[in-house]
Amino acid sequence: MRHADNLPVPGVARVGKTNEYLAIAIDIDGTIVKPVSSWRYIHEKLGNWDALACRYQEMFLAGKITYRQFCKLDAAHWKGMPEKKIANLFKNVQYTDNAKECLLKLKKIGFQLIALSTGLQYIPEKLQKEIGFRIVVSNKLLSRNGILTGGVKINISHGEKGKVLRGILKKLDILPEKVICIGDSDGDIPMAEMCGFSIAFNSSSQELNKVVDVVCKDNDFKEVLKAIEKLIAK
Repeated sequence: MRHADNLPVPGVARVGKTNEYLAIAIDIDGTIVKPVSSWRYIHEKLGNWDALACRYQEMFLAGKITYRQFCKLDAAHWKGMPEKKIANLFKNVQYTDNAKECLLKLKKIGFQLIALSTGLQYIPEKLQKEIGFRIVVSNKLLSRNGILTGGVKINISHGEKGKVLRGILKKLDILPEKVICIGDSDGDIPMAEMCGFSIAFNSSSQELNKVVDVVCKDNDFKEVLKAIEKLIAK
């Protein structure tokens, strides 16, 4: 396997073995960390996962509002709160079993780590600090002078992970077939379909399970690591 530090310069053609994987693209909520939604996690920690917040989610899932509308309605709940209060909720968020240790090992092997999430910025920031992800993309609650404005910047919408990942890989000069994808839901299907190898972990989606190469039966990230080690040993 080629080490990430020895990647060719952008724009220069590369010839390599088809099983020479260079990067891992991974979902965050429910995959790397236990909460399946950072949006809901905030509501629950603040004790206001109420009928209204739940209703917004149900409306989105039913197709009655767009993802952008759903995010804006959710973000409006926290208008006027100190952003630090929200950020502090994520300080002790739990990783899925052995996820941190396994991701650090994969990074040491030489994989470039890319995380994509339709959630909010707080867990991605934690991943960059504690694990050293090369790139993270998520949505962002907006603040002014440390106070949440009630606005949100949408960097990645539901169903757009494939599109966003393709743009990232183009900048890194990595072919999609050189990437391993790890996800847990329908929103990860576009990534799984475009990558060279794909894994479902903690999956809540039968559709994703049909698309991927490996479906992990356990909720321990060591199973993901074993699948990747087996793959690159071929």
